[in-house]
Amino acid sequence: MSIKKENAPEPLARIPGSIHFIMSKILYFGLSCKAYLRTFGNQSPDVQLCCENCGRLLHKHGRYWRGIVTKHEVIQIPIYRRYCPTCRITISLLPEFLIPWARYATWVREAALKRKHKGFSWRQTTESTTTPAVRYSRRTLKRWWARHLRRAADAALWVAGKLVAQGDDTDMLHLYPTMMNPTPRSKANENRLQNCFKNRLDGKLPS
Repeated sequence: MSIKKENAPEPLARIPGSIHFIMSKILYFGLSCKAYLRTFGNQSPDVQLCCENCGRLLHKHGRYWRGIVTKHEVIQIPIYRRYCPTCRITISLLPEFLIPWARYATWVREAALKRKHKGFSWRQTTESTTTPAVRYSRRTLKRWWARHLRRAADAALWVAGKLVAQGDDTDMLHLYPTMMNPTPRSKANENRLQNCFKNRLDGKLPS
C-alpha cells in the first residue's frame, strides 16, 4: 500500500539530538487537494499500518500542516502521522499528489514534463503550468527535467537488459535517452548500457 519514490531523499532520517526517526509513506487519499481536504481536513484517514521493522500496529500520532503549490495557489493541508512505540519511528502519511520534500503538487510537475516532451520552451512551460503568483523558476524546471532524464535513462537500461536477456539482438543504443547537458554520469550510464548488451549477448549475466 506504500510507494517508495526512486531517487527520493532518504526515507528514514534521524532527528538531530534524539533517537527518534521519521519516514514517509505515499498512499492514495484522493486525486486533488480540495478532495483531500473535504475528506481529511478534520479527521485522520481510516488506515491501519504495521511497522515494517517489528510488525507492531502503528498508533495515531497527530498531524502537521504543510503547504502544497498547485497551478493557482498554495493550499495548506494536514499531514497525518503514525508512530511505532517499539522502534520509535514516526511515519507521515502523504497523499499521492505530494512526494517527500517537494513543494509543488505532482500533477504540476508532470504537466511541465509533458510540455517539455512536446517541445515547449522553458518559458512556455513555466507560464502554461502555473500562474504568476506561484510560478516556479526556469532553474527549477531544468532540475525537474534533468532528474526525469536520469530516471528515464535508468529505466531504459533496465528494459534493454531484460530484452537482451530474452534473446532480442536489436541495436537499442540509439533509443537510449540523451541528457539535456551530457555529464560524466550520463556517459557512465551509456557505458553501462553497452556493457550490459555485450555481457548479455556473451552469456555472462543470468537472465
